[in-house]
Order: sequence, then structure tokens, then C-alpha cells
Amino acid sequence: MKWLRGEITLNAIPSTIQIAEEGPRMIQLGIVTGLVFEAEILRAAAKALPTPQRPLIVCRGHGRNAAHLAAEEAVRQGAAALMSFGIAAGLDPRRAAGTVVAASYIHDGIKALCSDEAWTGRLYAALKEAGFDFLVHGPIAHAAEILTTPDAKARARAASGAAAADMESYGVAEVAAERALPFAALRVIADTSEDSLPPVAVAAATPDGRISVMKSLFGALVHPDQIPELIRLGRRTDLAREQLRRLADFGLARSFFV
Repeated sequence: MKWLRGEITLNAIPSTIQIAEEGPRMIQLGIVTGLVFEAEILRAAAKALPTPQRPLIVCRGHGRNAAHLAAEEAVRQGAAALMSFGIAAGLDPRRAAGTVVAASYIHDGIKALCSDEAWTGRLYAALKEAGFDFLVHGPIAHAAEILTTPDAKARARAASGAAAADMESYGVAEVAAERALPFAALRVIADTSEDSLPPVAVAAATPDGRISVMKSLFGALVHPDQIPELIRLGRRTDLAREQLRRLADFGLARSFFV
């Protein structure tokens, strides 16, 4: 594919590192999210794990730059592998809300950064075996801003061929490439390719990755015509949240197969 000329391929690493006279040691995983509720899902699941097995979970808000900073913070704290985790916008009309996308690469419209092939392969195979039926292995597009209309999503798909889009994975992949660390991305589609995002919902998203309930309620009162779209988006997002919880419970217990 022509747009893959700038692709960076990362070498796979084994699931454990052999340390002389100390036996096998788990690789420290760093997970970056763009939204606070995504990080909270991970932290809730991580409580069931012994402290040494818990990943580093960092959220610094949505967007490429925030994700880049969050990934760098995770590396400073000792992360030896990086993952992007959270919801995504659907671009492929065949993919429903709740579909899990295990990224093959992240495309920003010019260059693609590859996920670790062996790690992603283990993730995909394990999730498939565990019964995650709505699952796809494919590219994720980088979105510089929230994709609010079907037309914007169609343009993103035409430019990248991606199944979904998010705003953080490319920033995490950049840090992984710079540090020669393995990278993976697991994203769950919330709004589908045919969904429009009401302006009230977009305005409720704060730069630090939170969703302001008060802004949503006030916006709905001022713009009651947007309520049906808000309800539909809420249902889609609830479905994606539940899928994220399933992923966190299943994946964290196994260190996400890094």
C-alpha cells in the first residue's frame, strides 16, 4: 500500500525477559488512555492483581500531544511496552458499536506506525478464543479532532482504509517508535460510521479527558432537538464501556499478553 512507505516496524519481544540468577521477570506495561473513565475502568480491574503485576496507567487528556506526554511519563516510570486503550469512532460501515479493534498500524494520513506484530497477534488470538465475537484486526486512523459527522468519518476511511479512528494511539505509537519499545492498541467502537455526534456532547468533553455531565444537561435543556442523538450516543457509549470492562478484566489478568 502506497501510504505505508513511512511505516516503522517494531521487533517483537518475548513475554518474559530472562534475568541472570533472578529468573523470569514480567515486562512492565504502560497503558495510555485519552479519557478518564477509560483509565478508571483499567484501575478498577487492576485492583484484583498483585501490585507487581499492575500496569502503569496514565491519562493526560485527549489528543495526540497529550497521549505523547502520557506515554513519555509511562516510560519514565519504567514502562517497557506501551498500549493505547479506549473507545474509538467507527469508520467501517460493517462494524457495529462494541466492536474491538486490535490495531495492525496507526495511520495519520501521511505515515503509518506499526503495532508489534507478535504481541498484537497474541492479543487477537486470545480475545477470539475467549469469545470476543465483535473483533477485527486492522488499521486505526489518527483523528486530529473529534469526527462528528458521517462525512468526516468517510473521508478518514478513504484516506487510511482504517476500521476506526481515535485521537491518542498515534501519539503513543510515536513514543514507542522513538524508544524502540513494542506497541499495541486496543480500541472499542462507540459511535459508528453512520452516527453524528451532537454538538452538546462534543462541548461536554474537557481537555483533561473528562466528560462534564453538567454541560451535557445544560446543553440538552438549551438544545432539546439534540436529545435523541444524545440518547443514541449514550447507549452506544455504554455498550463500548461494557466491552472495555470485559477487555480490562480479561487482559489485565494476563498482562495483555505482552
